[in-house]
Amino acid sequence: MILGIGLSAIGYLVLESTPILVLGISVMIMGVIAAWGEGSLERTQLELSKPGWDNVSMLLESLGAAGRAMYLPSNYTEFKAPVALVPLVKPTPPEIRLPRGFTIRYGREGETGLILHTPGTIAAIKCSSVGALGSDLGASLTNCVVNHLAIARGIMVTPTEGGYTIAVRGSRVNELYGKTLVKSILGSPTASIIASIAAEALGSPIMVDSEELRGNDLVIRLRVLAHGP
Repeated sequence: MILGIGLSAIGYLVLESTPILVLGISVMIMGVIAAWGEGSLERTQLELSKPGWDNVSMLLESLGAAGRAMYLPSNYTEFKAPVALVPLVKPTPPEIRLPRGFTIRYGREGETGLILHTPGTIAAIKCSSVGALGSDLGASLTNCVVNHLAIARGIMVTPTEGGYTIAVRGSRVNELYGKTLVKSILGSPTASIIASIAAEALGSPIMVDSEELRGNDLVIRLRVLAHGP
């Protein structure tokens, strides 16, 4: 994460290079994800990661990103990792497998987007590695979120027209980025995890349409995007 901060400073202040700035911010994100993977969800460490997410928010704003991210399963990328694709033009799902990169072109009409590794990325990878994900969405979410990661007390899945409503009971995932632009694009960290796991289980791009807190439940509405590579 320290490397990411250094790259960001060099890219923005010294070289005025957007690619290096994006690289630095992406490294910072991976640093935060790596820390979470080691069990570091303590409040102090979360607050130390806040500047990195603030920088991501400023980057998204400077690039004109405003729409919701599309959560892609690993079979949509050449590097076999579930990621979030933030569209910079219009939210069109990719028709090709995405190569490694930060800002990429992926559509027939020159669509561009930003690839981000999110809290959902590491959650889906961890659960896939132990066989906790399958084709059944409800079972996959319960096995991964409740049984393996133990970051929620319960999951309820309700199919809807064009998607699913997921009720997450007693989420233990803290806010990583507060009420920044990151949240409006990626959704909350809990929604990011749910969307990434859903995308991986269903093999389809997923978008978080909305989320709201109802008592102890976080109710997340997911939309399944039908296009594919």
